[in-house]
Amino acid sequence: MKDLNETILQKASGENRLNPDQQRLYLGTYRERVLLVATIEQANRLEEMHGLAALFDHYQQSIAPLTLKLSSHLSQSAQTFYMKLAQEKQIPFSLIEENTNQSSYGLVVHTDHAINQETIDVLELLPKKQATESRQSEMPKKSFWSKLFGKS
Repeated sequence: MKDLNETILQKASGENRLNPDQQRLYLGTYRERVLLVATIEQANRLEEMHGLAALFDHYQQSIAPLTLKLSSHLSQSAQTFYMKLAQEKQIPFSLIEENTNQSSYGLVVHTDHAINQETIDVLELLPKKQATESRQSEMPKKSFWSKLFGKS
């Protein structure tokens, strides 16, 4: 049996977690379980997250169960958006608020077992909306008169 004084000192000195720095970075989970991450700045820009529902569907079919963790440092509108999306997809979510949280991540999607996915940045995994927009902007615009008379 352990010495009581040693146990009290150990408990008083802080939490007893395996790899606490990694858990703080990924909002309470380990890197090996993470599927998607977005920084606070990325997660607050909701217009870039247009394909997130499709990614959730894909991961729910191939890897289950999923859990969504949100940082309390996200804007209120972003928190509401992700909570509604998680409810629609029936994904449990939690809002993480730690005073010692030094994580730059605002959104973390993870599972309960190790998967060791190499690419976890959500913007790299989302379909590229900018590529289609740039192709449309490269095409020269026709003037009103050329549209009217059919000449180029």
